[in-house]
Amino acid sequence: MKISHEVKVGAIALVTIVAFIWLFNFLKGENYFSKTVKYYSVYDAIGGLAESSRVEINGHKVGVVQSIDFIDAVSGRLLVVMSVSKDFQLPVNTVAEIVPESLIAGMKIQLVFGGGPGFYSYNDTIPGRLNTGILSKLETELLPVKDRISDLIVVLDSVISSVNDIMDPSFKKNLNGTIANLGSTSETIDRIVGSKEKELQESVDNLTRFSRMLSESSEKISNTFTNLDSISGTLAASDINSSVENLRATLEQTSVLLENLNDGKGSAGQLLTDDSLYTNLSLSLENLNELLIDLKEHPGKYVHFSLFGKKDNNP
Repeated sequence: MKISHEVKVGAIALVTIVAFIWLFNFLKGENYFSKTVKYYSVYDAIGGLAESSRVEINGHKVGVVQSIDFIDAVSGRLLVVMSVSKDFQLPVNTVAEIVPESLIAGMKIQLVFGGGPGFYSYNDTIPGRLNTGILSKLETELLPVKDRISDLIVVLDSVISSVNDIMDPSFKKNLNGTIANLGSTSETIDRIVGSKEKELQESVDNLTRFSRMLSESSEKISNTFTNLDSISGTLAASDINSSVENLRATLEQTSVLLENLNDGKGSAGQLLTDDSLYTNLSLSLENLNELLIDLKEHPGKYVHFSLFGKKDNNP
C-alpha cells in the first residue's frame, strides 16, 4: 500500500513534537526512559537552588531537581520536586539538605540518610533544610576577599584617574612623536646595517680567521711564553741587583770627581779652573817659538863645529 505524502508529513511532525516534549522534560529532570521516582521536600528558603540542580548521595549524582514552586502565596514556603533513581531507597528520617555545589556553581541537594526504621515510599515528602552554617562560613570567608577586592577597585580607580591625568592631549602627542621617532630610528638602523652588511660579514670572517690562527699557533705561543719564563729566570739568577749597586756607586764617584774638577781641587782641577797656568804655558810656548826661529836664523850663535880642533877666540 502506498503511503501518501500527507501521512508522511504528519508522522514526521508527530515524531518531532514527541521528541521536543521529551527533550523539554529531560532538561527539567524528567526522563521517561529511565527508572526514576519522585520525592518532595518543603523549604522556607532554598538559597539559590534552581531547577535541574543535582541531587546527590555521598557526592554521587542520583537525580535532579525537577521543579520548584510556591505552596501558597501567604506562607512563602517552597515545594521542591526531586526526580531520583529507583535504585536507591531512602530510609526514614532522611533529610534533603541544600548545600553549595561550589563557590561559583550554585546549590545542590545532598540526601543525608536517616536511621529508619523503614523506608520512604515513592512520592513521599521528606524533610528538607538549608545548610545555613555552610552559607555563613562561605560568607565569613568571602567577606575579607570582598573587602580586599573593594580596596583593590578603589586603588585601580585612583591609578586609572592618575593615568588619565597624565595622558593629556599634549602627552599623547609627544608619546606618538616619540614612537614615530623610534620607528624612524629603527628604519635608519636597518638601512645602516643593510648597507654595511658586507663589511660586517668581512669583519666577522676576519675575527674567525684570527681566532683560528690563534688556535693553530697555540703551541708556538706556549713555547714563546716558556722561553720568556726561562729568560726571566736566568735574569733573576744573574744577580742584577749587585750590578746595579756597583753601577750606582761608580756613578756617585764620577759625580764627586766632576764636582772636585769644577771646584778646582787637585792638579786637574787647577788646570781646568786656573787661567794663570794657561797664560804661563802660552808665554813659554811663544818664547820657545822665538828661540827656535833665532836658532834657525843664527845657528852659529848656539852651535860650534871645528874639524881641526877648537878655535880659540882669545888673542
